[in-house]
Amino acid sequence: MKQYEVATLKKGLLILDALQEKNMTLREVIQTFSFNKSTAFRLLYTLEIMGYVKKIDNSYSLTKKMGFLSTSFNSKANWLSVPPLYELSREVGETTYVGILYGTEVVTAQVVDGTHSMRAHSEVGDRAPVHLSALGKVILAFLDKTKLDEILKELTLVQNTKNTFVDLHLLKEHLKVIRKQGYAVDDEETEIGLRCIAAPVIFEGNMISAVAISGPALRLNKKLDRTLSKKLIQCSSRISKML
Repeated sequence: MKQYEVATLKKGLLILDALQEKNMTLREVIQTFSFNKSTAFRLLYTLEIMGYVKKIDNSYSLTKKMGFLSTSFNSKANWLSVPPLYELSREVGETTYVGILYGTEVVTAQVVDGTHSMRAHSEVGDRAPVHLSALGKVILAFLDKTKLDEILKELTLVQNTKNTFVDLHLLKEHLKVIRKQGYAVDDEETEIGLRCIAAPVIFEGNMISAVAISGPALRLNKKLDRTLSKKLIQCSSRISKML
C-alpha cells in the first residue's frame, strides 16, 4: 500500500536492484531513475559507507556483502518494507527506526519520522558506536557470547554524556538485564534530552536487527518504558513473521 512506503528507502533498493544487472556510474543512476544529482550521490554514498556498494573509478558495483544478504534472505529481504514500523510511529507519534550491526557500530537501516514538530531526527546510513544507543545495546544483549566478546574487545567506549556506559564491567552487567527484560533503554546516553527504547528482531533464533522508538526525554519519560517496550516487542514480532 502506497501510504506505507518510505521513499528514500525505496530509491536505495531500486539502485541495488539495478546494480545486480550491471555496474553504473552516477550519471547512469540519475538518468535511469530521474533522480536529481544530490539525491543520487547521497544514496550511493550511503550504500557505499554501509558496505553494500563499492566505487572503482567512476563506476559503482555491488560488494560481497550484498551478495551475502541476497543469499541469506533472498526475496524475504522485503521485511524492510515498513507497515509495522509505520503503524507504530503513527500510534505513538514518535520516530521509529530499524538498526543493524556493522562492526562495532549500529547503522540506521530504516526510519519513519514521528508526527510531532519536536521529534528525534535520523537518516538511513547514520551510524554510532554500538554501546551508545538502545538500538546498539539491545543488539549486543542478544548476540551469542562468542560474537559479543569479539565486539567488546574491539569497542572503544566513547562517552557522549554523563549517562553513557564507559565501564566495560558495568556495560556487561547492563546487557544481562536487557536480555532478561527483552528491551533496552537509552536514558539520555547518546544525547541529553533524548531517550530511546529498543527491542530485537529475531529470525530463526538469531538476532538480525533491532527496532526502536526515540523522542524528547520530557515526552518519552520513564513511566512509558514498560508500555512502549511492549509495543516494540509486538512490532519486532510482526517483522519476524514477515520474514
